[in-house]
Amino acid sequence: MSSCNDRFGAYTMTQLNEILENDEKLTKMVQEMDEMHDVQQTKERTLVNNRTLAEENLALQPRLEHKKEQLTKHYSCLQESFESYQLRKSTLDHKSGNTSLDILLALLQAEGAKIEEETENMADSFLDGDMTLDSFIDAYQNKRKLAHLRRVKIEKLQEMVLKGQGLPQASVPPSRSQDVSAAASLLTEASSSSSPVPQPRRKPPPPPSQPAPLLNEVPAPTTAPQPPVFYSAAPYPPIPPRTGQPFPNISSGYPSHYLSQYPPALPQRPPTRMAPQPGFIMQ
Repeated sequence: MSSCNDRFGAYTMTQLNEILENDEKLTKMVQEMDEMHDVQQTKERTLVNNRTLAEENLALQPRLEHKKEQLTKHYSCLQESFESYQLRKSTLDHKSGNTSLDILLALLQAEGAKIEEETENMADSFLDGDMTLDSFIDAYQNKRKLAHLRRVKIEKLQEMVLKGQGLPQASVPPSRSQDVSAAASLLTEASSSSSPVPQPRRKPPPPPSQPAPLLNEVPAPTTAPQPPVFYSAAPYPPIPPRTGQPFPNISSGYPSHYLSQYPPALPQRPPTRMAPQPGFIMQ
């Protein structure tokens, strides 16, 4: 740009106006500039480079087509392998689902017994002198480690089998004693929440030969009311009436728990008497 300024700076206004009016002369001057020469050279170099890259790409086209074919084949093999994996996985899941814990436990016990027998045979062969000490120690340690691992697995699997067998037993109804205790607790709660039910007087037992000691009062059992029972006359002493006061001087020797524990009946009002009327006889 500096050379262009120096060049056009020497022209007068008249010469500059003439250059502007003459397009051919202006175009020729622009083409003769150094900047235009540099741009033209850069353009030619870029075209050469592009041609070279295009030729190289065309030379690599057969290789690209070959790689595409290989990729297609590998993708087809991958799809087949995935389908085979899905089929085998579904078959394995079905078989493992049908295998019970008992069968697995039996197989594992058989393998455990087998490894125990192998270790015993190895010890016998070492005692017979068929094996060296170093080889026996290495092999025997590996075998015993495997035997212990299988033993632990067998124990864990046995616990799982026992737990699986104990699950149905959890739904078994409780024993009769539990039923009785539950019923007794329900009866106790019902008796504590409800009022006592009066029971009919029972036949007193025969008097003992010796006076029995007085015992503390025993609460009446909370049982359902019993129907009245009529007893025939018996040569027993009559039961004293209930007056609400303690029985004085009981000489018959009856224990206190045979006495009535209920309050006496309230006295009833006597019936009203009618006024005497003439012509009727009142009794």
